[in-house]
Amino acid sequence: EGRAKALLVRPAVRRAVREATQWLSRKEYRHVLIEIANECDNAKYEQPLIKPARVTELIELARSVTHNGWRYPVSVSFNGGRIPSPAVVAAADFLLLHGNGVADPARISGMVEQSRKVDGYRPVPILFNEDDHFDFDKPANNFAAAVAAGASWGYFDYRMKGEGFDEGYQSMPADWG
Repeated sequence: EGRAKALLVRPAVRRAVREATQWLSRKEYRHVLIEIANECDNAKYEQPLIKPARVTELIELARSVTHNGWRYPVSVSFNGGRIPSPAVVAAADFLLLHGNGVADPARISGMVEQSRKVDGYRPVPILFNEDDHFDFDKPANNFAAAVAAGASWGYFDYRMKGEGFDEGYQSMPADWG
């Protein structure tokens, strides 16, 4: 039953990627990076096209959409602390890493180094687009380690236990005011 359902949904997933990318292209928004799937290795995903073994098909589909000779940079992320697969490294325009769950800043810089050693790597930007660590007052922290390793760093602002809806801009529902 699960396989049959996945087969039926597959065309809808491809259509969603194609049509969303076409919509962005028609609008000519230029400051956009496309992340096909957040944490594609998340065990909760049932759709095979979103999982690591097949997600490059969707990366290539989004990359195939052009408008006036221009296309969007496309990638996908993996769970915190994980390194992208060789297929993703070879297909992606930039690498998305997650520092969630990584408490040791040395591991952050190590992730950047490891990513650069994956088969298929070529010089592309490496971005931490999720990291749930603070420690900005300490000399060694995930932000400083990422930047020192030549990667960008993005804070994952989630709602912590006991916080209200006006906290955690990445937790739904959110007050984005």
